[in-house]
Parts: sequence; structure tokens; C-alpha cells
Amino acid sequence: MIKKILVPTDGSDHANKAIDLAADLADKYKADIVVLHVLMNHVPVYELKVLAERYNAGQETINKLDEVSEAMFSASTAGYGGPVTLPAPVETVQAVADAICSDALKRVGSKYAGKARASIVGGAAADSILEIAGAEGTDMIVMGSRGLGKLAGVLMGSVSHKVAHHAECTCVTVK
Repeated sequence: MIKKILVPTDGSDHANKAIDLAADLADKYKADIVVLHVLMNHVPVYELKVLAERYNAGQETINKLDEVSEAMFSASTAGYGGPVTLPAPVETVQAVADAICSDALKRVGSKYAGKARASIVGGAAADSILEIAGAEGTDMIVMGSRGLGKLAGVLMGSVSHKVAHHAECTCVTVK
């Protein structure tokens, strides 16, 4: 019945609850788990730093995020007419993604001794989740009802809503 469960994660509390539920379900049904992380290129540097610290992404990653923050502050106070935002370097976003996935796999492993692996992809979150779900032959998607991006969810519709509406498999959203 359920042979493969896809669990998207952005490191949020709701995503962690989804990981725990997916591990419980996988244990019950002896299903494989694919933890999916969509790179967070759009996430503000300060939020990436919080995640880097929370998931032990390493001091080098945290230092790089501090450098970007300092550069934004310097540019903003230099008279350019307002706040200046800079993206985090690609390798820094990747390091945060690696740390989040590593933690997710540990969470899964603490509840389920079966097959689990992580995948990191780029792109728009909902579209990437749907694409990977199809490519993996996923029987179920278990995801948090809210992620990190509150404003984006209000403006564009939530990722979980779009995935639940368009997925061809069972979707469970976790609060």
C-alpha cells in the first residue's frame, strides 16, 4: 500500500513534526523515506543564520552569513536610498541544506531503522516537491502545513496547499 514516503523539509518546526510522523508511518508500513529539501535561495540571510546555528552547519557557514549581513548593513547605511539585500552565497545555502537534511535523517533514524535517504534540489518549492514526488513514484507526501516563509504564503498561496491540490498521491499536512 504505502511503499515510499516523501517528506519535504525546510527545517521549520512543522517540517520536523512531519518527519516524525513520516518515520512512524514508514515503520508501520515498512516504507522507504525520501527526505527532500528545496534550496532556500530566497530566504533572508538572518533566517539562514538561525537555521545554520540550529542545525550545526559549521562556523565557516555562520561566519559567511555574518559577512553578508555586515555587507548589507554597510551598503544600507552608505546612503543608497534604503535597505540593501544581498543573497547568501550558493555554497552557504547548500551547507545549510546539508545540515537540515542530516538532522532530518537522524530524526528518521531515531524512529525507523528502514531505508531513508535525502535529496536536495533547486527551484520553486511546490513545483520541485511535485516533480520529485512523480519521479520517485511516491505513494504519500507528509509535510508541514507551514514552513519558514509566512509572507510568501500569504502572497502566493502556501506550498502545502499547492502540493496537496496538485499531487497525484496521498498528502498529509502536519500542524
